[in-house]
Amino acid sequence: MWNKPFEKLRRRMTCLYAAIFGALILVIVAAAYTFIWWEILAHEKENLVAQIYHEGEEWVESEEAPCSEAAIRSGKMLAYFVNADGSKVILNQLGTGEAGQELMSHKDDWPKKLNTSRLLRMQSANGVRYRYLAAVAPVIDGDKQVGRLYMFKNMEFYYHAAYKTLFLLLCMALILYFAACYFGYWLAERNIRPISNMYAKQQQFTADASHEMRTPLAVMKLAVQGLQEDEDSRLSDFAKESVNMLQSESERLSRLTENLMTLARSDENILPVYTAQVDITALCKKVASQMSLLAAEKKLQLKQEIQDNLVMQGDEMALSRLLIILLDNAMKYSSEQTQITLRVAKVKTHLVLEVRDEGCGISDDDKQKIFDRFFRVDKARSRSQGGLGLGLSLALAIVRQHGGSIKVLNNKPRGTIMYVKLPTTVK
Repeated sequence: MWNKPFEKLRRRMTCLYAAIFGALILVIVAAAYTFIWWEILAHEKENLVAQIYHEGEEWVESEEAPCSEAAIRSGKMLAYFVNADGSKVILNQLGTGEAGQELMSHKDDWPKKLNTSRLLRMQSANGVRYRYLAAVAPVIDGDKQVGRLYMFKNMEFYYHAAYKTLFLLLCMALILYFAACYFGYWLAERNIRPISNMYAKQQQFTADASHEMRTPLAVMKLAVQGLQEDEDSRLSDFAKESVNMLQSESERLSRLTENLMTLARSDENILPVYTAQVDITALCKKVASQMSLLAAEKKLQLKQEIQDNLVMQGDEMALSRLLIILLDNAMKYSSEQTQITLRVAKVKTHLVLEVRDEGCGISDDDKQKIFDRFFRVDKARSRSQGGLGLGLSLALAIVRQHGGSIKVLNNKPRGTIMYVKLPTTVK
């Protein structure tokens, strides 16, 4: 079963595949349509020039007009015959209709060189469009050129046929696109499946290992505690120091185990959400008072800007843990004699929680990574202060558990702001 991160990844990959397939389909359709139209137009141009030569031969032999009366009336085929230098009109078969008048008014657009053709697009004053293929070729009598013959072929039929062809191609492209989307969705699932399986195994290992470690760690803590409380034991100073070290590290391992189990449950979307009304004002003041003692020990000032009468639906223990994580994280990276500010207020339908410090700040690159597990901005400093690299990962899980968001901002001129936005009710 897919979890949310992999489902989102699958959708993003599907959108990417769909965009690629869609672009390829559009390129193929455009190329096919252009090629077909180009071939038709080239064929018609060649045929029209050949027809002019044929009609010129008919005129020399019998003075038969190039176009029939029916073709002129319908505007299907028109002709204009002039002498060799164009100074005299021998035969005008443009007719009296609007199409012929438009062709005459666009005489400057006719092809100039012999044996060439040109597509004319015109529009009358009434808004009627005309599309004619115009070509010109010489009329030869023996070895002498007696004139030049212009012929015009109505291309509306081909345009309508091209539009129908384009419509059919687009319909086929749409069908292929939907098929490509389905294929992209399947392909994304196939590509992600091995990663998802590995991730699931890693999650299971983390949960199982954390669970199995709890009992031996509890035994170790009790044993160490027993050694410390045994007044009859004559331990050397080195042994006492070692016992104290064992106690410190066993507690650290216990916190790590609990954090890993919490994160494993959050990955599987089984974090319990105890939705009860929480007095956020009282909770924040309580946590801030507790953390003020730690701040004073580290020569830091913890300032409170907590709005009164703030309540929301949520898990009080989880929200308390969130505050502790953010304040503890700020203290770890703050220099002595600096200030940490806890600001909590209601903005419209959400609660905004900010923890501001005046520490060393976080680079833009690290801002994208600080919520990753076991990531530390300053590895040596975090390790010396007992950091596990899981605090902000837990904070993110708690915020998501309550349907909120968390991000890192710069606290100008120096420091960091952890900005949390929480809805007052959990959906």
